Amino acid sequence: MIFTAKQWDSLQNDEFGVGAAPMAPSMLGKNSDYVFALPARYNYAFLTGYEEVEEILESNPLKAFEIK
Repeated sequence: MIFTAKQWDSLQNDEFGVGAAPMAPSMLGKNSDYVFALPARYNYAFLTGYEEVEEILESNPLKAFEIK
């Protein structure tokens, strides 16, 4: 998911929601303009390979950069 910084702040302040999950998305990374996030229930079904996804996410794979 991609949010502007202002949208992310509003989401964190419970001004709006983006799904039926009782929790907000988790931030993967950000730059000065955007926040990149993972939906709250991206692994809800524990499909084949979910363990590998968890390992990848633990290494902070997203590197957001600034566009000039």
